Amino acid sequence: MIGAPVAEPRRRGRSVLSGRPLTFSAGAASRLSLEVSFEEGAVLPDGAELQWVEIELAQLVRLGRCRFAAQDGKKEGAAGRLLFLDEVYDCRILIRDGRLMDLRGFFQNLPLVLLQRERIRPEFKEHCARVVYDLAVYKRFFDEQDRIIDEEPADVAGAAREALLKADGRRFLGFLDEKVRELDALVHDYTYEEHERHGFYLRRLLWPYLMSGKILRRSNLKPQGYAGDAEMMIMVYENSYAGRTVFDQLMHKHAVETAAAEAVRSRRRLVPRVLREVEERVGDPGPDGFHFLSLAAGPASELEEVFRGPGDVERFNLTLLDQDPVALDLARATVRRIEVARGAALSVRYLQQSVRTVIRSRDLGSVVGRHHFVYSMGLFDYLSAPVARAVLAKIWEVVRPGGTLLAGNFHSSTASRYHMAYWADWSLWYRTEESFLALAEGLEYSSARIDFDETGCQMFLRLEKPA
Repeated sequence: MIGAPVAEPRRRGRSVLSGRPLTFSAGAASRLSLEVSFEEGAVLPDGAELQWVEIELAQLVRLGRCRFAAQDGKKEGAAGRLLFLDEVYDCRILIRDGRLMDLRGFFQNLPLVLLQRERIRPEFKEHCARVVYDLAVYKRFFDEQDRIIDEEPADVAGAAREALLKADGRRFLGFLDEKVRELDALVHDYTYEEHERHGFYLRRLLWPYLMSGKILRRSNLKPQGYAGDAEMMIMVYENSYAGRTVFDQLMHKHAVETAAAEAVRSRRRLVPRVLREVEERVGDPGPDGFHFLSLAAGPASELEEVFRGPGDVERFNLTLLDQDPVALDLARATVRRIEVARGAALSVRYLQQSVRTVIRSRDLGSVVGRHHFVYSMGLFDYLSAPVARAVLAKIWEVVRPGGTLLAGNFHSSTASRYHMAYWADWSLWYRTEESFLALAEGLEYSSARIDFDETGCQMFLRLEKPA
C-alpha cells in the first residue's frame, strides 16, 4: 500500500502593480525563482515588473524587485515565475524552511572571511600547503597517464586503466590515508570553533581536488540541503571507482573506503539480522502480521536482505519514513527490484515526514502505525541531545508491547571522523556509550543495551519494550 504523495509546500504573498493590490500563492520554481499563481482574477502581462513582493514566513518579509514570466511563454497570464532582479534569493529554502537567504550576502562578509586566515595555526597552514602541492603533482601524473591511455583501443585502454588503478592508484590511496592520519594528529584537541575555522580553510585550498571526487563534491555542495542524503548512501554502498578520469575515480574511491563508509555498509547487514531476532522473540505477531518501521529510510537498501523469499513477502508489513522525496523515490526503486526478484508485491507504506512533524504529532501511531520493530540507521547522528531524546521518546510510543527499537549513532572514537568533517564538510553528533544510553532515560523498557557493528565505529542502542 502506497501513501499519497505529500504536496510541495506553498507560501502566501502579495504585491502591487500599477496601484492594483495583488495576492498570490508561491512555490519554488527553481532554486533562484518562484512559481506563482495570482488570485482574484488577476492577469499580468509577460515581463511585468513588480517593485516588491511580500511573502508570509514567520512574519511578513519583503523581497526586492522582480519580473513576471508568464507560464508557457504566453503574452499574459495568472500563473508563471518571478525572476528577481536586484537580489539573489534561495527560493527553495524560502518556501521549504520559511527562511530568507540572500545568496549574495556572502560578499558582505567577505572581508571578515578573508581575515579568518590570520587565525589559522601555522602548523595547519603548513599541512594544507603540503597536501595541495602533493595533490597537484599526483593529479598531473594521473592526467598524463589518462592522456596516453585514451589514445589506445578500447580494450587496451581498459586493461591499462585497471592496472593503473591497482598499482599506482593504491599507492595514491595510501598517500591520502597518511594525510588523514596527519590531520587527525593535528586537530584532535581543537575546540569546536577551531574545527569550524580550520575545516573551512582546508576546503578552500583543496576545493578543486575535492570537486574531483563524486561523493566529496556532493557532500560539499549539498544539493539536497544536507550531507548524507540518499544518493550519497548509494555511492557508499556501491563502493566503486566512480568518475571520468583516474584521479577523479581515486578521490571518490578513497572517500567511500574510509572506516565510516565501511560502517555504513556494515549496518545494512546488521539491521536485517536484528529484525529476525526480534521476529523470533515476538513469536506470534497476530493476524495482521509482523510490522516494522524504518525511520529516515533513505534508499532502504537493507530490504534486499530482509525479503529473501516469498515467505518474507507474506509475513512482513513495512513503513518507510523520510523527509526527502528523492530518498523515498529511491526506496520505491529498491522495493520494485525486490518485487521483481521475488515475484510478489510487498506490503509497504511510504511516508514523507520530517523530524519536526514526528515530534509535534499528538498521536504518532495513527500516522505511522504501531510496529513490532522500529529502526533508524542514520538519523540520530544529525540530532542534538535534546532533539534526539524527544525523537526517541516519540518513536518509543509506536513500538508495540514486546517489540524492539534499534537506533544507530557513530561512536566518538570513529576513525576518519575528521576526514569527514574537514574534507567532506560532513559533521555528525558523535556519542559515547554512556551519552547514547542517556537518551533513553525516562522510557519504560525491559532491557537496554549498546551493540557495535563489526567495524566498531557504529553503535546501536537497542531497547526492548515489556510484553
